[in-house]
Amino acid sequence: MKDDISISILDAKDKVTFLNSLVKAKENIQSLDVKTNIYKLNIHFDVMDLKFVPNVGVDLKYVEIAKKMGFFADVHLMVQKPVEDKFIDKAIEYGADNITIHYEIENFEESLKYLLKMKKKIYDKENKNFTIGVSLKPNTKIDVLKKYISKIDRILLMSVEPGKGGQKFIDKINDKIIFAKEKYKNTIIQIDGGINEKTICKPIREGIDSIVIGSYLSKSLNFTELYNKILILNCIHTIEKTPRRANMKLDTTTLQVVDGGYGENDILLGINVPDIRKCANVWYKYIGIECIRYFFSSPFHDYRRFAIFCIINNINILYKKVLKDNKDKNSLKQIKDYFKLFEDNIMYVNNWDLTDVAGPNIFAYILYMSNEKQKKKKLYKYLNSNNFWTKRIAIVSMLNFVKNDYLELPLEVCDYVLYDNFHLFQKATGWVLRELYKKEPKVIVEYLHDKNKIKKLPSILLSYACEKMTIMEKEKIRNDIDEV
Repeated sequence: MKDDISISILDAKDKVTFLNSLVKAKENIQSLDVKTNIYKLNIHFDVMDLKFVPNVGVDLKYVEIAKKMGFFADVHLMVQKPVEDKFIDKAIEYGADNITIHYEIENFEESLKYLLKMKKKIYDKENKNFTIGVSLKPNTKIDVLKKYISKIDRILLMSVEPGKGGQKFIDKINDKIIFAKEKYKNTIIQIDGGINEKTICKPIREGIDSIVIGSYLSKSLNFTELYNKILILNCIHTIEKTPRRANMKLDTTTLQVVDGGYGENDILLGINVPDIRKCANVWYKYIGIECIRYFFSSPFHDYRRFAIFCIINNINILYKKVLKDNKDKNSLKQIKDYFKLFEDNIMYVNNWDLTDVAGPNIFAYILYMSNEKQKKKKLYKYLNSNNFWTKRIAIVSMLNFVKNDYLELPLEVCDYVLYDNFHLFQKATGWVLRELYKKEPKVIVEYLHDKNKIKKLPSILLSYACEKMTIMEKEKIRNDIDEV
């Protein structure tokens, strides 16, 4: 069963124009070469009668329009008398694929029996798998459906009070999702109300099958905004469906996601780095700056990793194009846009695992694409930053320079921060020196030997810098012997 987003058109000002935009969005999504479970886009029709809820909903005529456009029509009847007032008959006449009624209506059992009768009739006549749903208000317990579960295809859990768009998501519904998924394994579990890019995460994590989304999408100002939001929701779906294989105890400790730690405000989802990189590899070609911006500022650490990997993937491709043709203005502009995105959101690159991929793979390229004067100015601006993560980005960016045999600048940076007393800088500097040693072993041994004579070097820095050295080289640096 493919997960779906059932898009409510209740709050769309011009419903036909909005449906046309959704047709285009659906076609674009379906054309992506993405080997992952992309959301199927359905249309949700909130039909009301001013009795069961004090509001007027969508005219059922839009079901027929949506069907002609090729959409699955998901009809939600928030009405007191769906049979007597002919709502069911009219929805079926217009081509509804699913009709959901409320458990809380007066004649629920009779209405359900009528739907079952119509389901058989539709199948016999059209060979069509028409489905039946039952909706529960936020305070209605799921157990009430136990005796009816064999007769229904989906359970719609209202995550707001029914009848009005734009309400705030009720968090306790996440517990109902867990209970429903466990108790009714063969039934589609759907939620409706208050869903946006922030509230959707936990329901996906808990295994929700279908999500009704209204004003978050229907109030988009233009197609680009609408399409970007749909892309974001699909990226979230990919991330949240990724297995949790990380060692949470280890990550919590090493990233200091504890009270008073430098990662205390982070939320870890438990997705390991290779898996989140795979998520980025799926989506980076298709999501632009605005989509990445959402993930960059997320409270979820794993989402920020995703954003950084997406930027890295794009910069790698664009930089190669620029090297091949420095007159490629489009690629140049895109690189600058990614650099700006990175620098505008650098406050979110706030743990060592993020700095240590962003420094060599993003900031280094900012430096490469600057002239000598600009390069030094930007580098030392980072090195002198009051934000210690920004300073670490500058230090570890030198790993890229060492890798590409530009050794003078990395050694200059090491010299600048050599005696810093903060352990995160000592580790980063030692790491750069270790890589420099691989390129110029004698030079680095002499350099550390001389510096340690002038002033004792931090032990953490030395442990990293000397990791690949011989015993005699280490002894020379400690000034135990004079020659190697």
